[in-house]
Amino acid sequence: MTNIPSPYRVDFFNELGKHCDLTVWFQAKNEANREWKVDGIGRHFQYKFLPGRTFGLDKHLNFSVWKELQSNRFDVPIMGCYSSPTEMMAIQWLRMRRIPFILNSDGGFPAPEESRFKRNLKRGLISSASFWLSSGKNCTEYLTYYGAKADQIHEYPLSSVHYTSDQLRPLSPERHAELKRKHNLKGTVFLSVGQFIERKGLDLLLRSFRELNAPDASLLLIGGGPQEEEYRAYLRENRVENVVILPFLQKEELIEYYKVSDAFVLPTRYDVWALVLNEAIMFGLPLISTTMAGASHDLIEDGRNGYMIPVDDGQRLTSALLGILESPERRARFGERSLEIADRYSMDHMVDAHLEALERFLGRHRSEAI
Repeated sequence: MTNIPSPYRVDFFNELGKHCDLTVWFQAKNEANREWKVDGIGRHFQYKFLPGRTFGLDKHLNFSVWKELQSNRFDVPIMGCYSSPTEMMAIQWLRMRRIPFILNSDGGFPAPEESRFKRNLKRGLISSASFWLSSGKNCTEYLTYYGAKADQIHEYPLSSVHYTSDQLRPLSPERHAELKRKHNLKGTVFLSVGQFIERKGLDLLLRSFRELNAPDASLLLIGGGPQEEEYRAYLRENRVENVVILPFLQKEELIEYYKVSDAFVLPTRYDVWALVLNEAIMFGLPLISTTMAGASHDLIEDGRNGYMIPVDDGQRLTSALLGILESPERRARFGERSLEIADRYSMDHMVDAHLEALERFLGRHRSEAI
């Protein structure tokens, strides 16, 4: 069970469904802050949209989940998360009937300021599982903090989009030059993809790019959102040049912009994972991101394929931009390392890791039954 269909999850479900009899329950068809176009739902898996309602951005309430759980029996129940009312109800139902289940998590960060009630609620929900799927190092730390058993956590490489070899092929020199002319991109191109909201830290990136003051560099922001006019006003008032702002683009439309760019920057203040970092390394881009992107802890080797910096550290961000800009040799070396890391995060590897996890889970509970 998961929240909504998203491109990377549907791609993964279709690949996993080739190896097992997979059923996916979605709690809603979409959420208010998502504009994804999703193709291929159910190509290689069964699925159902649970009747219910959504409150706010992502709080789903599907009382129908009780009936579905009572009417269906599966060898392996997997909870895609634990934070919506529906997920909490499902976990409680499984726990009361002593049904072992797997909890999947993309990650998170313990919140020192959270109330005791919220901390205990998280621990109660997370520790109820008997096996856990973790997206990586930071996620594993998060799960163990909230009560998961370290020896029953299975890490998997979280893959984003299943690109074909044609999609990954570099642009022709002619198309590369045409795209740069079209958007008036000069010199080294820094790309950032994400919603134009405070959490993504793009306001900090604009200030750092201004401090960089490099006529031989461009900044390309893609995503759209409520802070777009604020960004444009900042550029006008401070006479910042060589910044291009584009709206939200679907994954197929983004491909050429990854290819025309020289480095990827995400100065996020909080991202459980940040799939755009996966996408960027697939195209061999050096990465700059923060310690508050879950993916940074697995995809960035500081000083080898990019830089991982503290949140809201404008000075470090400017230095990281300069480190990429001043050395074409370093950019090339970082890009090669990104491609090596990306090879571990293919969809095939993600599927293989899940199949291994399922065998571990089933083997353990078969032996307990005996």
